[in-house]
Amino acid sequence: EWALPSSAQLERAGALSVVAQSGVRIPFSSIFAAQRTIVIFIRHFWCPNCQDYISQLNRSVDPDLLAISGMRLVIIGNGAPSMIAKYKQMLNIPNPFEVFSDPSSKVYDALRMGVVEKGTKRERKRGEPTEYAKRGAVGGFAAVVFRALKVGLPLWEKGGDTNRLGGEFVLGPGNTCMYAHRMQSTRGHVPVLNILETLGV
Repeated sequence: EWALPSSAQLERAGALSVVAQSGVRIPFSSIFAAQRTIVIFIRHFWCPNCQDYISQLNRSVDPDLLAISGMRLVIIGNGAPSMIAKYKQMLNIPNPFEVFSDPSSKVYDALRMGVVEKGTKRERKRGEPTEYAKRGAVGGFAAVVFRALKVGLPLWEKGGDTNRLGGEFVLGPGNTCMYAHRMQSTRGHVPVLNILETLGV
C-alpha cells in the first residue's frame, strides 16, 4: 500500500504514455521531469467518491502555495481523453491543476495500483464513509448525474475501468519518488493536505 516504487518500476512507468486534454500523447515521465509533482490517480472519471475527493482538493489546496513550494499537481484518470475538458469544468478544477488520461491503465499497473476484487476486503470496505466521501451509492450516483448534466457531459462517455483503484504519488524531479500510496478501497484516497503535511509544506 505504501511502498515506494523502485527505480526500475519508475523507469518503466515513465516510458509509458498518457494523453493530455489536447489529445496529444506524452511520456508519463515528462509530467514530473522538471519539478516535484503530486500525481493523483483517480479510479475512473465517473467515480462519485473520486469526484468528491477532487472537489475537496479544489477547496483545500491553494495552487499558489504549491507554486511557491516549487510543486505542481496533476490528476490522471483512465477514461476517454475527450472527457477531460468537461471533467475539469464539472469539478471546477483550477487551470494550474492538469488532467491526463491513461486509457490503457498501463501506468496504473506499472506503479502497482490494484483493482476491486469481488468478495474481498477491498470490496467490503466500499461503503465506509471517509473525510471526503460521505454519500451512499444512490446519493453518489445522483450527484454524478447532476454534475454531468450541468456541463453537458454525455452520460454514455467512457469514464474508465470501474474496477480500478487509484492512488497518490509525489514524483520528481527526475526519476525519483518520495511518497506513494495505493488505494485499498473505493474510498481510500489520502487527502492532499495530509500529503503536504507529510512533505512539510
